[in-house]
Amino acid sequence: MEAMEIETANSSDLERIVHLKMAMFKEAGIEHLLHEDSRDRIYQDYREMYSNNDAIHYAIRVDGIIVSIAGAFIKSDIPYRYFKNSEYGFIGDVYTVSEFRRNGLATRLTGSALAWLENRSVTSVRLLAAPAAKSIYTKLGFKRSDEMVLDIGKEQNTTH
Repeated sequence: MEAMEIETANSSDLERIVHLKMAMFKEAGIEHLLHEDSRDRIYQDYREMYSNNDAIHYAIRVDGIIVSIAGAFIKSDIPYRYFKNSEYGFIGDVYTVSEFRRNGLATRLTGSALAWLENRSVTSVRLLAAPAAKSIYTKLGFKRSDEMVLDIGKEQNTTH
């Protein structure tokens, strides 16, 4: 495969980015957990985060169409907002269209997203890893955290 250039996505790319994010949710089998208007919510949140310079996506295009993305987000929520270093980075939307997988695109894009966070003086980065992607993140230096999760309630324990 020829070398593909990493680009910084812009707000005009958000429709495609949201489309790929929705495909990622579907492949993960969690589409049924989303609000009916989740596509619109994501789009609006990303527009706001882009305008505040709190988010960025890196992309690779083939024939002008984005086929792989990785996003970086600056977050400050409870309880982290009370810490001296209240902001943390979040890596998300790491997704490659199936026919372009296994070429290192996700790793390259995630590296660019991490560099953006580092340039923003972020000292801690979090992410949610799909089982198939854990090896990518381990190679990049991510370690398992002490975060624990308990799914309660009917909705989380049902499949559709």
